Amino acid sequence: MSSIADGTGRVEARPASQRRSLLVTAKLALLALAAATPLLFAGDYQLRFLAEILIIGTAVLSLDLLVGFGGLVSLGHAVFFGGAAYAAAIAAQTLGADIVVMLAVGIATGMAAALLMGVVVMRTIALFFLILSLIVGQIVWEVVFHWREVTGGADGLRGFPVLTLHTGFATIPLNNGVALYLASVVLALAAYLAARSFFTAPIGRALLGTRERQLRMSALGYSIPRIRLMALVASGGIAGAAGALYPFVNQYVGPNAVHWTMSAMMIIMLVIGGVGSLYGAFIGSAIYLGIQTYVSSYTDRWQLVVGLVFVLTVMIMPKGVVAGLKAAFGRRKDAEGRS
Repeated sequence: MSSIADGTGRVEARPASQRRSLLVTAKLALLALAAATPLLFAGDYQLRFLAEILIIGTAVLSLDLLVGFGGLVSLGHAVFFGGAAYAAAIAAQTLGADIVVMLAVGIATGMAAALLMGVVVMRTIALFFLILSLIVGQIVWEVVFHWREVTGGADGLRGFPVLTLHTGFATIPLNNGVALYLASVVLALAAYLAARSFFTAPIGRALLGTRERQLRMSALGYSIPRIRLMALVASGGIAGAAGALYPFVNQYVGPNAVHWTMSAMMIIMLVIGGVGSLYGAFIGSAIYLGIQTYVSSYTDRWQLVVGLVFVLTVMIMPKGVVAGLKAAFGRRKDAEGRS
């Protein structure tokens, strides 16, 4: 509890909870300002690009649940994201593209895929989990690539109905950059809050315990496969929500969305942004997609640039850009305090 003086010279107490509320309010205000700024300066193409960054970043955030807190690296994570993208695209062609329905389809698909994968791979050690998740992911890719009647095969799916939002009073089309960007902002914020809630809950602390003290957790009676399965299903649900919006940004979804290289791309983004930081997922997504989009317009060697950025990040900021920037600002603040 802190003390402040009023106009009469009396000292009043300000509870710590009030300070926390003010801090949260300030953070939300800054977040709203940052989210609104692109609306003033960016065109339709730039807003769609930002929407893609947020959507992919949300999928990377879901991977951070496994890697950053559970110590489980998955090369099959694209199954949840891409599978949900295909499910939403197919559902849109038959049920219409209401955003609530699309998100429900995506989340259900992601969670179901995670549950099925988890039953197969969750009783293995971390290395076997990596290999088995890769195998499962490649099986799904083979199905998607060759099931042309449903998935479009190598050509993928195109030409979806316009994404809409039914308010009860009107139907709002979400077919422009502004609408898609705002929908992606809401999705990213909801995913971040859901991930935070997961890890402040007992299941989140138990998951962290399985990474740090696996034998002790087993001795205390915790079921490690069950805890990891619950984390995988939660991760799949968040990735599925991101996948549900993905087809409507570029009006296309193809087999690369479920390929293991998509999972590897997410891992690279996560390492660049910062494993275990959650919001580092969006930083990594922005850096990777920024290089892919803008550097590739000058050279087809853009992946070399990504590799250089990855290596430099690991060497200079081994905990990722977010942790590196925090450390840099902390050192600067300490230096200013001493001076």
